[in-house]
Amino acid sequence: MCSISFIYLISISLSCFLLSLYFLLNNMIYFIEWEVVSLNSSSIVMTFLFDWMSLLFMSFVLMIASLVIFYSKEYMSNDYNINRFIMLVLMFVLSMMLLIISPNLISILLGWDGLGLVSYCLVIYFQNIKSYNAGMLTA
Repeated sequence: MCSISFIYLISISLSCFLLSLYFLLNNMIYFIEWEVVSLNSSSIVMTFLFDWMSLLFMSFVLMIASLVIFYSKEYMSNDYNINRFIMLVLMFVLSMMLLIISPNLISILLGWDGLGLVSYCLVIYFQNIKSYNAGMLTA
């Protein structure tokens, strides 16, 4: 799973970087609205903003995450639950992406809370007393 995640993230990072250059040169901005729930006359809409800066930040986040996964493949080679660690890193990246492409305060807070929760889970990953104490400092 480590190799696949590394290759996947590094290729998306390169794609986001090239796409950010394309958006910058053509002065493009995409504003996407996704209707999550529609009930009677009210609806919950999730909005995303894609411009050159958000794509550039996303490419940096994905590149750093891919290098973390590449490094953890060797560093944590004896760990039985390395797939759990990789999933936590990927959830951290997903929360960071939500934080980057969110144009309104509600979705920014969702991304921020996701970062906090996943950070806590990453800090207490080894499940010993030192990591629990560090997790309490994180909380």
